[in-house]
Amino acid sequence: MASYPIIQEREGEWTSNEMIEILGFRIPAFFVYGSQGPELLCDFITNFQTKSDDVFIVSYPKSGTTWMQEIIWQIYNNGENTSKNIFERVPFLEFSTSPILGEFADIAKVPSPRLMKSHLSYSIIPKGSSDGAKCKYIYIARNPKDVAVSYFHFTVSLRSFGNGYNGPWEFFSKLFIDGNVGWNKWNDHVQGWWKHKDDPNVLFLKYEDLKKDLPSQVRLTANFLNKPLSEDIINRIAEQCSFNGMTKDLSRYTVRFNEGQTSILRKGVVGDWKNYFTPELNERFEKEVLSKIEGTGLEFDFEL
Repeated sequence: MASYPIIQEREGEWTSNEMIEILGFRIPAFFVYGSQGPELLCDFITNFQTKSDDVFIVSYPKSGTTWMQEIIWQIYNNGENTSKNIFERVPFLEFSTSPILGEFADIAKVPSPRLMKSHLSYSIIPKGSSDGAKCKYIYIARNPKDVAVSYFHFTVSLRSFGNGYNGPWEFFSKLFIDGNVGWNKWNDHVQGWWKHKDDPNVLFLKYEDLKKDLPSQVRLTANFLNKPLSEDIINRIAEQCSFNGMTKDLSRYTVRFNEGQTSILRKGVVGDWKNYFTPELNERFEKEVLSKIEGTGLEFDFEL
């Protein structure tokens, strides 16, 4: 049996959250509590069988995944709104083998078409072995400066889950740049999916484009999914999936674990990074994160 030791970065009294490496990626340890947890999740991902009508909503953490989950669920339900938790409607692949977190939905029992969320890289996400099992992937990317800030706040909010994190923003920003966070380096993750943006079964979207013109992005997504909608339904989905629309019922986007709970939604803005980045940190991001995507054609808006 493979060994899955707990990984935790330290700097003086500061500690990262506890993580376990599975298939080359670090994930939060509380996803797989229990001696058999890591092995179960590794086997589940490796052996997962896709169906031709499966849809994966994929991203690096804190890039707009929940937003896309809600949009796509509403596309498949003709603009219906519901108070049901998003994880019950669009289950999280990496939660699947957790005895606690997996209670949201058993993916094996979800009726087709299955809508699923994942933070896995292109290289290890489940793929059909035949054309008949080739499913669709919708990837949403966000500028890494806003991702880092949102990821920091989310990690801090998970302290009640016993994730082990203890440290200020300055410590977390170093972890983020070095890839010592869940799902490793932002630039590696995003570039892996960007290379497949022209694949017929991949739709690559940007968070900032949704903020600029949500109805057009809803329309684009619906057409990619072969679910053409009327303008009335497209506009209804855009209204219901605006930040104001979604925050009318935060219980839909709340994760509970043991005695802790946290909301996945925070601000939903572009440019919040300017409230956190020093000139020195900004320079380091430019050199060590953004320089890695130069020449790829992938560009982001950092303020609107």
